[in-house]
Amino acid sequence: AGFMIPGRSGPIATKAATQAGRPNALATAKPVQPAQPAPRQGFMKRVAPFLGFAGSAMAGTSTRRAASVSTETTPEQRVKNLVQEHKVIMFSKTTCPFCSRAKDVLKKSGSKFIVVELDELPPQEAAAMQDTFAEMTGARTVPRIFVGGACLGGCDDLLAIEEQGSLQQVLSGKSFQIKRSEAEWRAQLDPQRYRVLRQQGTEPPGSHQYDRFMPAKGHFACGGCGLPLYSAESKFRSNCGWPVFKTCYYSEEANGCHVGTVSEFGGLEIVCNRCGSHLGHVFFDAFKPDNPNGERH
Repeated sequence: AGFMIPGRSGPIATKAATQAGRPNALATAKPVQPAQPAPRQGFMKRVAPFLGFAGSAMAGTSTRRAASVSTETTPEQRVKNLVQEHKVIMFSKTTCPFCSRAKDVLKKSGSKFIVVELDELPPQEAAAMQDTFAEMTGARTVPRIFVGGACLGGCDDLLAIEEQGSLQQVLSGKSFQIKRSEAEWRAQLDPQRYRVLRQQGTEPPGSHQYDRFMPAKGHFACGGCGLPLYSAESKFRSNCGWPVFKTCYYSEEANGCHVGTVSEFGGLEIVCNRCGSHLGHVFFDAFKPDNPNGERH
């Protein structure tokens, strides 16, 4: 949900929950393996490569070529140009089952979208573009899906949004914020997740498998709406009993940090900046050279 820049400090906290192919109580480590994709329905029409890119568009029966990009631009600028030029664009690989699954979901939505197949580019150029994804979104894996110039995430993020019934709203770009009634939240979340996310509940210290889980890659996302909150690199070890992070994602789409703060008596609550779900609290007692603000989320 935006060009996410690891290293931008912002008070956020999260309690993680088990991963099962969709957002959990509060966070999900990526990538999550989706089910095998359904057979293709002949929906995509290939277009000839141009200036190093092979692009295609999907939606109904219409097709159009992605706008050309100057060969003099850097891979980073090419990615940003494509993202800005097209409302919905997915960077993919033809052999990736998760990419195929994501294409099926987007096709079913009826929205027009552009696909750039990285494995049809020169390997060095494709690798450089994936490095750009890592800088922009915290992950270099495909698919990388962008909507309205902002990163939606990967296949499991797309599946989570579809399952929550928000896909049409997100693809239309109507609003970054997601609003649901408490009845809708109760129907979407199991009792434990609802208690933590919507009623400011707290898991017992040391009770969660993510307390000591230190992934080398990926990101952690809100269990309510799937918004990426922290890169794997932002997580650090602590004896407090809960997963802790030092920096959060930041994007123009979110108008700042991907988490908001709510002042409480004696503390500072953190909430998802897209759906308002409770994530925990932030403290300022973990000062280190790589954490000058001392933030412990």
